[in-house]
This record gives sequence, C-alpha cells and structure tokens, in this order.
Amino acid sequence: MDERELLTLLSAVTAIEEAASAVAREVERDRLRETSLARLSTVEAELIRSRIALEKVIQEETSH
Repeated sequence: MDERELLTLLSAVTAIEEAASAVAREVERDRLRETSLARLSTVEAELIRSRIALEKVIQEETSH
C-alpha cells in the first residue's frame, strides 16, 4: 500500500468517525420519533463497525 492509498483510507476513517459522532449527537437530542431514533442508533452502530473493519485493513496492509 502506498502513502496515497493509506492517506485515502485514513481520510475515510476520519469521515466515518465524524458521521458516527453526528448521528450520536442527533440521537442524544432525542427530538425524533422512537422509530427514527432506533434507525439512527443502528446507523451509528454500523458506522462504528465499518470504522473498526477499515482500521483492521489499514493495520494489516501496513504491517507487511
């Protein structure tokens, strides 16, 4: 993996973190209906799982 590819993946991790944070803030505001909050909680969890998976890929690719 070259430096440009690594920077792209790291940027993706940052974007996912920012998205998950924005979703979490919206859930905490508790202004939406319960079904919408449940969906947003699911989205937040999926974003976190995606970030973790992406971090594992980066770790695997940079350890070689």
